Amino acid sequence: MLSLTDCLDFVDLDAATIEVIALHEDLPMIVAAELGHQLIADLRGIYRLHMMHRDLIESAAERGHLADEKRLRSTYEAFNRKYPVPRQLP
Repeated sequence: MLSLTDCLDFVDLDAATIEVIALHEDLPMIVAAELGHQLIADLRGIYRLHMMHRDLIESAAERGHLADEKRLRSTYEAFNRKYPVPRQLP
């Protein structure tokens, strides 16, 4: 049986981005890791991940949760460096 650590090692996303997926989609971390693996396989999925990050940042800002917003912005910046927003979707 695979552990969460095994799954995170297999997926080309950091744990913070997997947490974003889990929070946004209301999924357990291990399921979010699998979804993240599938999403980074194409440009539409990468775009969807950008929108997940932005949704959570906006939600934290609206609620006035500044620490959460700062953490989410930092996570998004790291994700955006590795997977920039696709210019054109297929």
